[in-house]
Amino acid sequence: MLPFDGPTWLAILEQYNQAIWPLHGVAALCVLAAIALAFSGARFAGHAIGVLLGVLWIWIGLIFFGGSVAPFHFAAEELAGVFVAQGLMMVLALTVMGRGGIFGWPGGRTGVLAVVLVVYAVAAHPLLGHLLTDTPWSQLSYVGVAPAPTMLLTLALLLLALPRPPLIVAIIPFLWALVTGYMAAGLGLALEYIPATLGVAAFAVMVVRRFQRSEPWLDG
Repeated sequence: MLPFDGPTWLAILEQYNQAIWPLHGVAALCVLAAIALAFSGARFAGHAIGVLLGVLWIWIGLIFFGGSVAPFHFAAEELAGVFVAQGLMMVLALTVMGRGGIFGWPGGRTGVLAVVLVVYAVAAHPLLGHLLTDTPWSQLSYVGVAPAPTMLLTLALLLLALPRPPLIVAIIPFLWALVTGYMAAGLGLALEYIPATLGVAAFAVMVVRRFQRSEPWLDG
């Protein structure tokens, strides 16, 4: 059971968005840079993506959960720790250890799924929230500064890791996809089922790609 209701969650988002504005623009630049690098196939892309996504996860952990959510949620500090840990793992795995490999267009259904996730995380998530539920822009979740769309973007870019995505850095985003689905039910926010479902689907594809040498149904 969640310690707050849907309107309280939206109020938390509103307070947070107003407090950090205009840093949304900085986050957007980081997001766009990470996307461009992931599709570029540049040799240093994995290192840069690890740093960019790592910073975003750490920001959400410290500022969103550690700051805005803390007065309303008994486990806010633990959630902050999880997000900070994910950010550090992104930096460690993709940058220090170089486990990200090469990023680039994988083709096939995997590539299509990655594009769908990117488009939804960056643009469709807030647009649908505003157009379908009439939620004010100030109460919406934005990629790079809020958990659900950032989780989705992370999984989308990990799908572009070649030849196989590093599962170690996909586990926490996958778990947050499950939490997002739980929050959708508990808070009565039906649109949150979309990022939850897409996140679970992305992780399932990663698992298949990791443990199978050939996946024609994904690459065809």
